[in-house]
Amino acid sequence: MQHHQALETQYSSQLSYDMRKAIFAMLSCKTGQQGKSLWACSSCEHYDSQALSCGNRNYPQCQQSTTSTWLERQKQKRLPVEYFMGTFTLPFELRALARKQPKALYQLMFSVSASILKDFALSNNLGAIGFTTVLHTHSRRRELHPHLHIIVANGGYDAKRKQ
Repeated sequence: MQHHQALETQYSSQLSYDMRKAIFAMLSCKTGQQGKSLWACSSCEHYDSQALSCGNRNYPQCQQSTTSTWLERQKQKRLPVEYFMGTFTLPFELRALARKQPKALYQLMFSVSASILKDFALSNNLGAIGFTTVLHTHSRRRELHPHLHIIVANGGYDAKRKQ
């Protein structure tokens, strides 16, 4: 809240609708603007209320447990094989397009990378392959840098052995 106006002044032209929505959510997080959770004891008359968090996926304080739960679910789905990671990065020249049409462009990035991996598997007689893709939209310095991290199983489905 303290630096919101300075942020708006300096970066107003670069803030997208989604960025502004995330900022608003973070500023109103646990302030009561999101509503309150009411708790009452069934044995006595004690009750308590807590302001709800914003739940925005870009706010680490609200998404830590969600992220941890998701990660544990993904670990349970792993196959008993080694894995490796690949990265697909949007060329610098297309970043302006990512700013203007992020949803369409990110969806296209997922489609193209999946197609490339499937074609690679087919052309090398690997059969069906398994992979998980995660989109990162910014660099560690918070500059727009769309890229996909793809975790690929180092193994494929063997239809003859059904495994």
